[in-house]
Amino acid sequence: MSGTVMIEGDQLVFEMHGIDEILSVKRSISVPLEHVLSVSTDDPGWAFLKQVKVGGAEIPGVVKDGRFLSGEGYMFFEMHDPDKCITVSLDHESYKKVVFEVEDKEAAARMIDDALSRRR
Repeated sequence: MSGTVMIEGDQLVFEMHGIDEILSVKRSISVPLEHVLSVSTDDPGWAFLKQVKVGGAEIPGVVKDGRFLSGEGYMFFEMHDPDKCITVSLDHESYKKVVFEVEDKEAAARMIDDALSRRR
């Protein structure tokens, strides 16, 4: 199930829907736009055994929701279909990356890039 990504003032908000709220143990994540380094539409893949689940749910190839620890630090996933995910790299946040499934990843990435361009 895809989530919603939106810009609210100076915040980038990731909102989970349905069962993903339960699986990820979160309803939403908000980060200041000034902490967003970049956004990518590259397929993040499932990266089996490259991240350790800290909180949330993982069924390889089916769902990856919640907080995971990788060599880069903490990451947050809301993913059922890697082909529909954006990856947002962050600075000065507890998560180094947020991998988030959306209906239209190109439009979501463009919206974030546009918001970042207006801030610079």
